[in-house]
Amino acid sequence: MSKVTLDKHALYLASVQDPISDVSRVSKIYTSIFNKEALSFREDFSGTFALSCCWVQSSSERTAISIDIDEETIEYGTKNYLSNLSSSEQARILPVVGNAVTTTDSVDVIATFNFSYCLLHERKTLLEYFKHAYKSLNDDGILILDIFGGSDSEIPEVQERDIDNHDHIAPFLFEFERKDFNPITRIANYGIHFKYESGEEILDAFTYEFRMWSITEIRDLLDEAGFSGIKVFWEDCDIEGFGNGEFYETESEENSVNWNAYIVGIK
Repeated sequence: MSKVTLDKHALYLASVQDPISDVSRVSKIYTSIFNKEALSFREDFSGTFALSCCWVQSSSERTAISIDIDEETIEYGTKNYLSNLSSSEQARILPVVGNAVTTTDSVDVIATFNFSYCLLHERKTLLEYFKHAYKSLNDDGILILDIFGGSDSEIPEVQERDIDNHDHIAPFLFEFERKDFNPITRIANYGIHFKYESGEEILDAFTYEFRMWSITEIRDLLDEAGFSGIKVFWEDCDIEGFGNGEFYETESEENSVNWNAYIVGIK
């Protein structure tokens, strides 16, 4: 039975994350590049590491490392997501409280999603992160990042979506607010709000100060970090012009009001 909850992590998972689809997309992209299945995975800036949990659930051969600097979110994931996995699945995940700018045991895939690398504002810091990621990849390995932009991505706005398809959470409104954008520093401040018709709400449940990196900047940094190839996968649109969750490799696109893409660095 669905009910109102003020658990911000549960609301975030219901409205922002789609880990099952993410696992499918990452697997498809990796296979298209190397013609084999990816088995080992590292989720950086992982939060509650729901994606890592879905990764190990997708195959009995898959392992995951999840890294986040915030102990609270790792503890939440351990209590609410990891605990729901089988003992075999739990044994194949290593949650780590720490800085993602680090070198770990080698993996096939490093995923940095929800634009979390945008928390790294300085070029030298992002380059250092990419160099550590490069060292942490197997010879047939990829680093995959998501990115968004478009003509409306540099102005204050509030994007809204009704979330009404969850079995356990009552329908609610998800708001993603761009509070400001500085064109000189390319720093933007965002807030995520959750609102119910009953009046209960969480304002600024999550806040972010992002540097809005461009695809060109990211590609240049990945090249400098040693990656042998860089690909862009663009999200296709439905008949109404909204992203449909399907991505294709491309090198030329027209700008739109809002767009989403993946950048893939190939070791």
